[in-house]
Amino acid sequence: MSARRRGLVIAGCALALLAMPSAAGAHAALLSSTPRWGVILGTAPHSLTLVFSEDVVPRYARVDVVTAHGQNLAGPPNVTGSTVVVQLRQGRLGSYTVRWQMVATDDGHVTEGAYSFGVRVKPLPPAPASGVGVPIAPQLLAWLQFLGVVLAGGMLTFRAIVWIPARRVLGLRDIGDAPPAIWMGVAGAVLALHVGVLAFLAGAYPIVGGGLLNFVNTEIEPIRVGTHLGQAWMLMTFAWLGVLALLVAAWVTPRKRESLLASAGVVALGVAFGLSWASHPASRGGLALIADYVHLVAAALWVGGLLVLVMLAAATRSMPRSSREAIARTCIARFSSVAVPTVALVALAGVYLALRELPGPSALFSSGYGIALLVKSAVVAGALGLGAYHRRLVVPRLTAGAPVASIRGTLTLELGLLVTVLALAAILSQTAPPT
Repeated sequence: MSARRRGLVIAGCALALLAMPSAAGAHAALLSSTPRWGVILGTAPHSLTLVFSEDVVPRYARVDVVTAHGQNLAGPPNVTGSTVVVQLRQGRLGSYTVRWQMVATDDGHVTEGAYSFGVRVKPLPPAPASGVGVPIAPQLLAWLQFLGVVLAGGMLTFRAIVWIPARRVLGLRDIGDAPPAIWMGVAGAVLALHVGVLAFLAGAYPIVGGGLLNFVNTEIEPIRVGTHLGQAWMLMTFAWLGVLALLVAAWVTPRKRESLLASAGVVALGVAFGLSWASHPASRGGLALIADYVHLVAAALWVGGLLVLVMLAAATRSMPRSSREAIARTCIARFSSVAVPTVALVALAGVYLALRELPGPSALFSSGYGIALLVKSAVVAGALGLGAYHRRLVVPRLTAGAPVASIRGTLTLELGLLVTVLALAAILSQTAPPT
């Protein structure tokens, strides 16, 4: 066989191999729908038409059109090739959820999806499918996302506000705390990025009706584009990638390290807006949304500030005691002055959100949301008490020359209480407020 012929054979085999995945990977994807997703109609439709990218098996076609009250108005689907038509019983004004499941004629793969439309009202996000869930606790995912915001946002931003100015006052250039700060920021950003993906899947798949094992074949486009959950996930994903890029740049450019670290912290705190946007307060209006975001950012700065103090204690361990004491006193004094407005924002925003979410005082004791809020408030009160104790009694003693070791126990307790507060906040974020 000549070299030219061998080349033609190899090229033909390569083309065949490239063509095989596209043929084997074909699925019945939804191309168009009438009514389309997100539309607001003037009258209830009498039929629903779905057009797919390839022919579907009539026997296995399933379509439900469910009202907000759970009533299914869809009749049996009529399949003609790739077009599915469903006659609908007469409906009323309100939001409708369309849920479909199809089997492709060519490859036998199952695809499924969901979207919503409204009749004279704005459509709500698709109603969750009964009996479908993701075996991951949403409370744990929310707590891990909060922790990522604390590590990458609260810690780096507080470090720029407190430690960098204190270092200039003390005449210090570098004590080796920047690399640990970078790694903690990277850990927070990576954690929040990956947990955000899992949280989106945990919220989307019960709505669509799929599962993690059917990830490729479940169409989540309406959820990704048409709901706050999906929109927040998209924005946060790109923003966390931006935070990681800034942290990498800080690692490789020592001259601009501090400015890049501060920028990464500010962007990370900005990412936290997505968590508020996809939470319960977002449905209560713009002021409640802003209050929830301020509450989260202030808490992240508070916890992040305590972590900065812990990190500095580790970074200065090899320094003379007098230098360690001077650094600790300066940072604790600055921390105390910044913590006062931060704590005030946490308390004020928390009280406002509680008043907006609770229909009355009795809901504090008659609902799971109210009881969780009471427990969280008690823990926050303990942390506030410790903060006031540090501000009024401990900081003046440190300024007068008392050893810094006298504050370690209470600072550790305050940090533990605040981590507990974040866990309770995660539980509240996944608990429906009483009506």
